[in-house]
Amino acid sequence: MSALRAIVVIGFSALLVALAGPPMFVNPPWPYSGVHQQNVPIGTRITVSVDRGSPAYRAGLRTGDELGCLSFRGVERLFDAYAPQLLYTPDPISLCALRHGAWHTITFVPKPMPPPGLEYGSLWVAALRLAVFLAFLFVGCALVIARPSLMTWLLFIYCCANLPWAAAQGMLLWMPAPLYVVVGVLIGLSVTFVGAPALALFTLVVPEDRVPAGWRGKGFWLVAVAGAAYLTLYDLQLIFAGSTDFGSLFAWIDEAFTALTVLLVIARLATMERKERARFGWAAFAIMFGIVCNVIRNEVLNNDISIAGGVLTVVMPLCLMYAILRRHIIDVRFVISRGVVYGLITTLIIAVIGLVDWATSAYLSQVRVALAIDAAVTIALGVALHRSYNVIEHTVDFFLFRRKHEAEAYLRRLARTLLRADREETVDHALAHDPYEKLDLTMAALFRSHASQYVLASSAGWDAPDAIAFEREHDLVRFLATERNRVEVRDLRKHVTAEFIESGALPAVAIPIFRGDDLFAFALYGLHRDGTQLDPDELDVLERLCETAAQAYMRIENVRYHALLQSPLPA
Repeated sequence: MSALRAIVVIGFSALLVALAGPPMFVNPPWPYSGVHQQNVPIGTRITVSVDRGSPAYRAGLRTGDELGCLSFRGVERLFDAYAPQLLYTPDPISLCALRHGAWHTITFVPKPMPPPGLEYGSLWVAALRLAVFLAFLFVGCALVIARPSLMTWLLFIYCCANLPWAAAQGMLLWMPAPLYVVVGVLIGLSVTFVGAPALALFTLVVPEDRVPAGWRGKGFWLVAVAGAAYLTLYDLQLIFAGSTDFGSLFAWIDEAFTALTVLLVIARLATMERKERARFGWAAFAIMFGIVCNVIRNEVLNNDISIAGGVLTVVMPLCLMYAILRRHIIDVRFVISRGVVYGLITTLIIAVIGLVDWATSAYLSQVRVALAIDAAVTIALGVALHRSYNVIEHTVDFFLFRRKHEAEAYLRRLARTLLRADREETVDHALAHDPYEKLDLTMAALFRSHASQYVLASSAGWDAPDAIAFEREHDLVRFLATERNRVEVRDLRKHVTAEFIESGALPAVAIPIFRGDDLFAFALYGLHRDGTQLDPDELDVLERLCETAAQAYMRIENVRYHALLQSPLPA
């Protein structure tokens, strides 16, 4: 499934770049028809004015005529307001004109005019604008592939919506009319106009990976329904009514979504707690900065200022990436680590096999011998990589995530020392306080069996009531004792979570500690203090720590019994 997701995301992104990128750097002749739009009525036909001597005038079109029978592609080619950004094609334009109550069919071929200049003024500006879009696209693709969730998919859609479509829309006129409509509507305009609703939904969801609860959840569904209706109506009017009908209405709706996003950012900042606001702050700044730059790009008539606004939008994905990596809105450390490891291993395999294949082809003429050597080297390489995988992984972790690597290495060393402990309190302290400090957790606690309950033996980061205890019939205890594996606290019933919240903490995971078949104790560990989940490597280290602690408890008990047996009996 992950491979299929990567293929779809990267393939669609490559299609967008292939359609929008090359037209930004070409400067072909443009079609001149001599037709100008006199009004932009909502839901009625368009009245035009026509230059004398123009191709449309010579074909019979006159000022004051009302037009009909125009396709989406025909509207783009007809009006001179669009023409300087279009590619000249020699195929004719056919339309219907209403004059004095009678319809006239008019067909003509536009006149090619000298190239007007690049859409973005120069090659450097076009390259910069394309680089901005690639930055957006890279952030969106990376997050969807690394951590697929509702939030990352919404961000990917918004990143695609920053497609520089203006030049491509005019350069793709070589396509037949049906294909031009499909490409223009479904990829170009739909992707562009879905951006505002997607950004509003992203603002409601971030930094969570699912539809939130409360007013944000209700707002999410309202915005989703409104955005779907808006996009559907926009596409339908483009296909059936031409590109100018209802234009001002849909522009107003798009601006309304943008204003709604601003209000949502302000509302979220006002209702957040201080710790959450610190995490959401950079994302809020990125969203607001992106909105301002898009308004400058789309609304300012000065071309240089508009281009500058489009270029400055690159600050938005950079701020989001900073928030992701620094504030850990999305925890990508584990994925980056694994990606680098797998990339190094794959590159090494391809390089070695390619080198061997080249050597056998160059110096050995017998095919059987070459194949035998290739097979032997491949098998030997597989065995070597299998043995060296942990070494490569630990090396990558050390260089990329040194603090995390050092914390995990310390906890592994700590686990080995527990077998030398002589008191249960020493093990209790190691299970709670050391992970709390080294992994920067919000809380850590250990509960040990005592009579019919599990009582608090040690805690860090949690001012738990002294009387807190868990009965053996408690949901958490029963799940741990039955499954003999770690339990995600959020997977249990809501009343369990409510109990922890009332006591002042909310652990993320519970890890059992067994003595034979009996659940002797269990450890509770919270999230990281920056709000991110424990990654698989950290969970493995904590489980190994608890497994060694179980052996340490048994050793302490055995030593105590042995000492008791060796002591002289009382008279």
